[in-house]
Amino acid sequence: MMTTRKNKWLISGISAACILSFTLGAQAAGTLEQIQANLNHGIKFVLDGQPWNPKNANGDAIKPISYKETTYVPLRAVAEATGADVKWDAASQTISIGTEEAEAVRKPFSNNVVSHVKGYGVSGITQNKDELLFGETQYTTGFMVQGVNSAGQEIKFKVKEGTKRIGITVAFKDPKGHGATYTIGTKDSNLATGSVADGAIASNTFDVPRGVTELTLEFEGGISGNGTGYLIWDESWLES
Repeated sequence: MMTTRKNKWLISGISAACILSFTLGAQAAGTLEQIQANLNHGIKFVLDGQPWNPKNANGDAIKPISYKETTYVPLRAVAEATGADVKWDAASQTISIGTEEAEAVRKPFSNNVVSHVKGYGVSGITQNKDELLFGETQYTTGFMVQGVNSAGQEIKFKVKEGTKRIGITVAFKDPKGHGATYTIGTKDSNLATGSVADGAIASNTFDVPRGVTELTLEFEGGISGNGTGYLIWDESWLES
């Protein structure tokens, strides 16, 4: 059994090693040795308790290879399924495998991934510069929901399938100077909670549970509050 992070693999059959297919190029011809091996159709894979079948970059199924009492499985498919990054340098004929998370890339929302799902306040996308100025930072786009008080206002937004980690920036303004609390999570669990003062922002970065493609952001203000909560757009959407 091979364990990578929290992913548990069961490979039924003889002991397994790994093999990775790349375009080797003419310079590798002198290092290749011809062998006689067999595709092993009897090997089964289980990932996190569920059946799993390795595939190549084109989506075609890949079968393990048995050679001299050792079974070779497709390294790229296995590594990427368990969270490792695999890179191929054709010039040096080098395979690099890393388990460190790749540097997150910030990207904007698209305009169909967020909606107002709780409360009766006015809501929608805003690009009003006065609204989106917090301290000395000028944001250009956000999703706002007005009427934040003790009853709460909730925003629902989608995340890309397979997202492992995400960063969300929230902000708040209230004409009476009140602040608000907020919760980001799924229907089953809270992933980030905090408070945000009037005219301030709060940044949150957290792991996204496997299989989750939708999150909610709920603001809650004071009993007599009438604030506006913001899901900041441009620099808040971080996926990896």
